[in-house]
Amino acid sequence: MVTEEGTKTVKLGVENAKRTEESFSDIKQGVAEVVLNNQQVALNQKQQVDAIRQVVQAMETLELTTKENVAGLTQTRTGTQQLNREAQSLQGAI
Repeated sequence: MVTEEGTKTVKLGVENAKRTEESFSDIKQGVAEVVLNNQQVALNQKQQVDAIRQVVQAMETLELTTKENVAGLTQTRTGTQQLNREAQSLQGAI
């Protein structure tokens, strides 16, 4: 009788240990999936930051180009005005 009770207790202990092992294995797998997902999120965020930097750089280049175009147009307008004055001066001289 004592041996039978001891055997049942051992069997229950073994079953509990197996269930505990399965639970820890499931937890380990779940944690591994969370880590992988976090790594993918981090990679996506880095890619988004890189893309935003490229957009900002492109916008800065456009701004610089626009300023250069404005300066060029201002010089063209000034040159045109000077040519008009010279043309009027030459017409007056004729």
